[in-house]
Amino acid sequence: MKTSSDVKTKLSIFLCCICFLLNSCSEPVSASKIEDISDLKAEIEIYQSLTDENDNSVSAILYDKKGKEFGNDSVQILVNGKKAEYKVMQQLYYSKYYDYRAKNVPPQNNSYELHIQLSNGKKFFLASIPSLKTSSSKNIIYSKEAPLNQDYSIRWSDLHDVNVLYFSKSVKVKTKESNIETFIEQAEDTLKIGPSGNYTLKKEKFSKPGELLSIMSFKFTAEKAGKVNPKLLKGSSSKISGYHEERVNFK
Repeated sequence: MKTSSDVKTKLSIFLCCICFLLNSCSEPVSASKIEDISDLKAEIEIYQSLTDENDNSVSAILYDKKGKEFGNDSVQILVNGKKAEYKVMQQLYYSKYYDYRAKNVPPQNNSYELHIQLSNGKKFFLASIPSLKTSSSKNIIYSKEAPLNQDYSIRWSDLHDVNVLYFSKSVKVKTKESNIETFIEQAEDTLKIGPSGNYTLKKEKFSKPGELLSIMSFKFTAEKAGKVNPKLLKGSSSKISGYHEERVNFK
């Protein structure tokens, strides 16, 4: 027999689901109501190749004051004078994803300058993000294959803006139930580094009991933050990243 508390609980869950669906299906605020840059929050990310500065991708996502993603054909974003393409993509639960994208934009004066034009014709500075200095992956010295019974060392030089090393592992695991070997990707570890240096991973750290290290990926990454218009809503950000990635097979 159902109690009144059970009914109330199920009703509350049902109402929450309805609210979620209504919020997901609702359209963003009308472009005509965005009258000033202070009505928007912006999250801007740039990926730039570390071997070719013109090989890049710029993504800008806008939000209104209620925190909902915002986008409209009448609102334009320019990256170093190049118009970003406005895209609307469908996601789960009938929600939509609004994005402004530009690719292969040549940096100007070692930076990417973003400007926005609202539907009312007003133009504003949006963000300034420094470009990344290019470097060569040949400056990363390492062995592509390595034994499991020895420490592993890798060294690098003249990688300029590279400041973070991400390394992840793929390990082989044998399940007790079926005695079948499977591969598991483990979470990345992070190490703050400079343009030149070296790193040694002790063999005792290769894997845990029951695991066998198979592949290790080293991602030499350059990350920088940009400057956004201070009139944007709180939480606005801009950043750029690029990386050299090397993989090592262990036997």
